[in-house]
Amino acid sequence: MSKGARRLGSTTVDNRPNRPTPVDGAKHVFRSQEHAAPVHDDPALPQVFTLADARRMGLSPAQARSRITSGRWRRLRHGVYCQTQLWDTAPAVRRHLLQATAVALSRRTQHRYAFSHVTAAALLGLPIRSAALHAVDLTVAPAPGVRTRQQSDIRQHVARLDEDVVALHGLPVTSPTRTVADCLRHLTAHDSVGIGDAALHARLATLDEVRQTLARQSGWPYAGVAALALPMLDERRESSLESRSAVVMHRYGLPRPESQTTIYDTRGGFVARVDFAWLGAAVVGEADGRVKYRDGDPIAVFEAEKDRQARLEALGLVVVRWGWKHLVGEPPPLVGRLREALARGDASRFTGRAA
Repeated sequence: MSKGARRLGSTTVDNRPNRPTPVDGAKHVFRSQEHAAPVHDDPALPQVFTLADARRMGLSPAQARSRITSGRWRRLRHGVYCQTQLWDTAPAVRRHLLQATAVALSRRTQHRYAFSHVTAAALLGLPIRSAALHAVDLTVAPAPGVRTRQQSDIRQHVARLDEDVVALHGLPVTSPTRTVADCLRHLTAHDSVGIGDAALHARLATLDEVRQTLARQSGWPYAGVAALALPMLDERRESSLESRSAVVMHRYGLPRPESQTTIYDTRGGFVARVDFAWLGAAVVGEADGRVKYRDGDPIAVFEAEKDRQARLEALGLVVVRWGWKHLVGEPPPLVGRLREALARGDASRFTGRAA
């Protein structure tokens, strides 16, 4: 019998003082840490949740405070949280979407709104640079007292939404066409063209639809910026690297190439589909991203690329290759490489066929 307990007949009575029950039912540690029970797992909370959600799932205010103070939950906005482990392991785009969900859960006004611009692009799965994801974009319909504002984590635009809103993952989001138009107005061409190309390539929008939307926005901020970027869009491009390359070419006055051109040999056999082609100069360009070298054996991929280039050169084509690092600088190395190749180009050298 332990010290402090006494026996009355056949019953043992423990007259030691009652100790408060710890959060999650974990045992108190009196002499050794090895007696502690593990903290219970959280109930099945949403990825982003409020304290009210936690209470509905059976957690007491004390249990919620314990998770917050221990760092197990990460605060996204006042009263809105996610699991810290989820945040720590999430890439930049996923973190941005968690923040957007937190903004939706914390809104207290009834004004119509939709996530827009960069945030809408991220929700639609369009390519966004991590550096552009520092604040959540939303557009609010005009109403008394509603004004444009920018905070460290939110950019609020005020503009008509009309019918340009769709529901995505339970959130109001500007339509793909409206999203492309807004990004063309507010972002630099280095970012907006990639977003537009990806939307067109995925058939989320058409060039005519984007053009019509921009026509309705003709008096809106930065409409002139969009007008300059719109002609650069091309639905045939297949990667952000191709889109960024096209913007660099345009900026430095290089001739506009054909995108995704198929090359055949003299007998009509398939040789390759190249990213860019200037057939009037017998020059083709290949934007080499890292993805192709991650898909499979890198050595085998490298050898296949060498063989492919040799077959193109055997047809009289000059092959220019580049990656992301060749798009940086004033001028970027890509510009010099293409200018040199195009200057010595000769269409008569090409003995194959293109389509």
